[in-house]
Amino acid sequence: MLLALAGTLIWFLVGRALRPVERIRATVAGISQQHLDERVEVPPTRDEIERLASTMNDMLTRLQSADAAQRRFVTDASHELRSPLATLTTGLEIAAADPSVTTWRETSGMLQTQANRMGYLVEDLLTLAKIDDAGLRFVMQDVDLDDLLLEELARLKGVSQHAIRTHIEPARITADPQRITQVIRNLLNNADRHAATTITMNLTTEPGPTTVTNPADKSHDHGLEAAGRTVILTVDNDGDRIPAAQRQRVFDRFVRLDASRTRESGGSGLGLAISQEIIRAHSGTIVTTETPAGHTRFEVILPLQNTHPATVDASTKKAAPDSDPARSSPDEILKTRRGRQ
Repeated sequence: MLLALAGTLIWFLVGRALRPVERIRATVAGISQQHLDERVEVPPTRDEIERLASTMNDMLTRLQSADAAQRRFVTDASHELRSPLATLTTGLEIAAADPSVTTWRETSGMLQTQANRMGYLVEDLLTLAKIDDAGLRFVMQDVDLDDLLLEELARLKGVSQHAIRTHIEPARITADPQRITQVIRNLLNNADRHAATTITMNLTTEPGPTTVTNPADKSHDHGLEAAGRTVILTVDNDGDRIPAAQRQRVFDRFVRLDASRTRESGGSGLGLAISQEIIRAHSGTIVTTETPAGHTRFEVILPLQNTHPATVDASTKKAAPDSDPARSSPDEILKTRRGRQ
């Protein structure tokens, strides 16, 4: 009799103690994707049950934020794709209705531009999907950043109507060359879209704190070395300036700040968001700031490869593009090659 009474009392007490857990379970089980704003009631018990309820609410908040971001992403992507798709559909219908093929000849260039625009947008969307899923995969290797810049500058000079001023110093980093080239192209294309007359690019290196090396280490020629060296890339344009309060927003997805940054200007609103993720993966930073003259500047800082430059050999030097003394000026590329390990 006593044993039965003790068992009943234990059953009652355990059931009473677990009753709040059952309420939390039932509430969470009843929350659907359409009602992610619902929350679990947090009992003021100051014990594990209260912490469990708070943890459940925190998890629901994260799920709600992720769901909202996904819905916003799909909506924005749909709006971005709608415009070029509508242009393609209309152009093809009009061209098909003209038996003389004249309309096709007149509109084929425009339709090709819209098709290319859709291709770029889809590629950007795929890149962002990879970032959100498992992150981008990088093939890291030693890269001459100055060479990548010169290749992209040569491309830009062939299509841009703006004056391009550069100062490029040799700099080697450890990076994925394709992804870093993607960042450079995004920054240059962005500057070209918004510049009024001039685009300015500078690549410089900045030494870190000086430390004493081991005198017994024969690989060093000096007893001092610069630790934590960085390479600084700046891309300036003299177009509309970005207000200080909006400078972080430009790295959000599908963000355009004003009328000059429209869909028709050619930007998808994704390039800077992708660039930020790539630079972060390379242990660097990318920020929007302002030049002393008040122009818009994008600044990228990356860790410089931690190697010691070899002695400069005159036989290994090559003239950079546009460095002919008869044509070069202080605003054009100033680049001296030196031997690298």
